[in-house]
Amino acid sequence: MSNKDFPNEMLRNLSKNLGQSPEQIVNNAQSGNIQGLLSNLSEEQKNKVNDLLTNPEKSKKFLENPQIQALIRKLSSNG
Repeated sequence: MSNKDFPNEMLRNLSKNLGQSPEQIVNNAQSGNIQGLLSNLSEEQKNKVNDLLTNPEKSKKFLENPQIQALIRKLSSNG
């Protein structure tokens, strides 16, 4: 998969894993509704996300990933 296709593929996977439509995910992300994004996760998954969000070193490494940056751009531009 090319980097160009990664944001769409990741959004489809998130949709499947979160039990939300891609549109719901984009809307929640754009509005900053973290609870909406996490509502269907297991406690273990929520703990992993919380660890990522509260650990500056892990957050920085995650956000520096070019594929994650591409997904952020896609979510920021609504498509």
